[in-house]
Amino acid sequence: MSAQKNKKNLGSLSKLAPIIGLVVVVLFFSIITGGRLLSVTNLQNMVSQCIVTALVAVGAVFVFGIGNFDMSLGGGVLLSAVLGAMAAVKTGSLVVTLLVCVAVSVALALMKGIFSSYVTVPFFIFTIVLSSVISSVVLVIMGSETTVYLSDAVREIPSFNFMQITIINVICLAVYFVVCLFLFNYTPLGSKIKMMGGNPVCANQSGINGKKLQIITFLISSIGIALAAFILIIRTRTIGSATASSTGTDVMIALVLGGMPISGGPKSKISAGLVGSLIITVLNSGLTIMGLSTGVIQILRGVVFVAVVFVASFSYRSKLLPR
Repeated sequence: MSAQKNKKNLGSLSKLAPIIGLVVVVLFFSIITGGRLLSVTNLQNMVSQCIVTALVAVGAVFVFGIGNFDMSLGGGVLLSAVLGAMAAVKTGSLVVTLLVCVAVSVALALMKGIFSSYVTVPFFIFTIVLSSVISSVVLVIMGSETTVYLSDAVREIPSFNFMQITIINVICLAVYFVVCLFLFNYTPLGSKIKMMGGNPVCANQSGINGKKLQIITFLISSIGIALAAFILIIRTRTIGSATASSTGTDVMIALVLGGMPISGGPKSKISAGLVGSLIITVLNSGLTIMGLSTGVIQILRGVVFVAVVFVASFSYRSKLLPR
């Protein structure tokens, strides 16, 4: 009984680990930065940064949960934002801008879903190549222009103050998070994703249509990417070829820090996207406030990324039946 009780306590503690980690990180950087981390201005910046990462990360839970390692998430945000911003300049309409962002993101999702379903090449290799191709396509599309400015629109596009942007951010994230939480935790879709991510052989033998399921997961993820791109457009009002350059890495690190193995399976959870995004945002902000150079911060981020991959290599999936 004692052993079972201890095991239960450890299990409960492990579930709270991401929350505890978030509190520890906030306290650490608050002390190190002399309270500047929690200043009003910095909190505003962190909210803006976190929303984009969280939207992409929450949707990515579906993709990573089924066992697909997607390294083109940042590229998806970039292409959607660039084409969306160009549409805004040409039409002066935010509605058209949002629709373009969604259309581009959905098109990429269908491409990735079909490739993952019908081509036997390791998916992460495809997304590495796809990310590079997207960057090149963006450079070709933009031509000699390095930045798209909403101020160049054919008619004035409404600008939003901080409070209005915050309300838009919160509404977008809250609605998307609740929908994803419902789909993942309270519908057969979530159970099928976890089963397929844990052991696709057993999942296929159980009658689950893996090809259809993979396409659905990418489509759900694409909505978060489109929303992130749209928010970047209306918040910054300038989109360049370096937009969302760190989003892909941030999302992968955020998922692991949020308590989810990026190899997917039964331990996948929607909350990992949100909690992990908060942690990685605080880390990025704290390191910046400490006065570290961009190069040093990138090195530290690289170290964290390597650590994430290392942890993922010892995932529980190695203990499952042959895949």
